[in-house]
Amino acid sequence: MTELNLLADIGIETSVLDVVFVTNQQTMPSAIRSSLDDKDLVWNKVSIDEFSDMVSQADLIGTVVVDTSEMDRSKRQQFCLMIKKLQESNVAAILLNNEIEFPVEDFELVSCIRSASIDELLGRIESNVAYRKRVAGQISDKGSKDGMFDGLAEDTAQQMRMAGQVQRDFLPAELPRLSSVKWDVLFKPADWVSGDIYDVKRLDEQHVGFYIADAVGHSMPAALLTIFVKQAMNMRETTGNDYRIFPPVNVVENLNRHMTNLNLRGCLFATCCYCLLNVKTMQLTCSRAGHPYPIILRNGKEPIQLESKGGLLGVFEEAQFSQETIQLQQGDRVILYSDGLESLVGDVDDDNNFIYTDEFMELSEFDISKIIQRLGRLTDAQKKSPDQIDDVTVVGLEIL
Repeated sequence: MTELNLLADIGIETSVLDVVFVTNQQTMPSAIRSSLDDKDLVWNKVSIDEFSDMVSQADLIGTVVVDTSEMDRSKRQQFCLMIKKLQESNVAAILLNNEIEFPVEDFELVSCIRSASIDELLGRIESNVAYRKRVAGQISDKGSKDGMFDGLAEDTAQQMRMAGQVQRDFLPAELPRLSSVKWDVLFKPADWVSGDIYDVKRLDEQHVGFYIADAVGHSMPAALLTIFVKQAMNMRETTGNDYRIFPPVNVVENLNRHMTNLNLRGCLFATCCYCLLNVKTMQLTCSRAGHPYPIILRNGKEPIQLESKGGLLGVFEEAQFSQETIQLQQGDRVILYSDGLESLVGDVDDDNNFIYTDEFMELSEFDISKIIQRLGRLTDAQKKSPDQIDDVTVVGLEIL
């Protein structure tokens, strides 16, 4: 039976599916169906028995979502083998609830959502589909030129490069253009994929939201968590013709609840600092979760740190966070950075005072673009062993 005939035989009218929703329920939840349609994702619902016939056609699938609520636990071993075959084809799977106690921790491309909003599920689906399409395209190009990969190490490196490109696709394509504010960024992953992610987004005519998040961990799991953070970071809410912009403390609180609801395995947590700039009044409000304090550089003055309080994201659902506000002035420069830059910025002494390095203080009178450019050069010049190299991300602005 050909691939297309097999798909047609189980009622699928397209040769490529973005999402296969596996369930023994009579219908899919209407909210999920509507959301997939709104995102223009090609999907189909199949039963668990029908799914077993599709595994051999993994090259035609973007991602799989499995509702385990009515799955027979005695079939867990068989299900493990099917998921293993999918993973070998770089198809990621999402388990809803995991009633059969599937060993998620043993599979790199399998995640579990026990209780999540539609937005969280869609974020995971979209990141999986984007990764799968990138992998499929790159492997096709490689195969047409060079044939099969020569070894596992090369195959793994190729997949990591592709995953890194997918991750970069989630970064902003351009920064907001404002007559009164100049933006600049630095993004230097330690490897092909990064545990850092950032965004700078115009929320309306008067507000810009921006942040850096840093997943605690390394390699692919940390990179996947950053993509989830990007999807779950809710800066504003639109209802009909109205909208409201969330204060930074609410943005961080909501993100923390989303992460704790994931019940992540492997101790995956994150730090984050989210800032909201009013471009009319030049008031800057920040809230942070275990992240380095934002720094304000003011000509002729000592650097200022915005010391809002808050612990790691994804640890305690009811964790408390705070926010701090400062009135910016003409010439002020704001620097938001990940912990990979801490050794160049400064450290706390025995009296709990933050002491800036000489290298950082030498940059304090430059404009924001030159500061970030020179921070990048200083990072490159650092002599570190491979296990000491960390991701470095900086988001900076200057009031013109």
